[in-house]
Amino acid sequence: MFRFLKILIVFALIAVLLYVGHGFILEKAGRYLYYKDEIKPADVIVVLAGEETERVEYGVELFKEGWARKDKIIFAGGPLVWKYTWASLMKEQAVSLGIPKKAILLEDKSRTTEEDILFLKEILDKYGFKSCILVTSPYHSRRAAKIFRKILGEEKKVISAPAEKSWFNFSEWWKRRRDREMVLSEYSKFLWLWIFGVKDNSSA
Repeated sequence: MFRFLKILIVFALIAVLLYVGHGFILEKAGRYLYYKDEIKPADVIVVLAGEETERVEYGVELFKEGWARKDKIIFAGGPLVWKYTWASLMKEQAVSLGIPKKAILLEDKSRTTEEDILFLKEILDKYGFKSCILVTSPYHSRRAAKIFRKILGEEKKVISAPAEKSWFNFSEWWKRRRDREMVLSEYSKFLWLWIFGVKDNSSA
């Protein structure tokens, strides 16, 4: 009986700690998804599809600041609707923001982050790019960088540069439906990545 009582007390204490510290734990869990490297010059800037404007806007900002040594920026994103792809629409936005068309390369086949890099690798190899600045959203940055580095290995350098201005906010993300959906989606994809790993078709 006394042993059972001790177990109940332990569970009660754990429950209290979780209740009191759940905000701290959840915020740490959210911020784990964020990964940013120190920005350094690279051969090319790569912007992944997603969101409305934040990724393209930040990629354009970095390009105009001169971080792309080869004066090229790649927009990656496959079929969206009818004849349009994410990449083609991102290109239109970038041109409207002042990026020359000749500076833009498109990867317009991919449907997932994993496919992004598999198709992007062909472009990086074709143009001899040895390094890239990877632009995506904050909540997507750690997983994207992990997949890119897994496939590219030591062959090419990847600098993670998540968009600085984003609708997503790590502070109390669990209180907002859209933010919750993103965090839970990322963790489910991390779980899938942990179980199945990254499929590299580059040697096929």
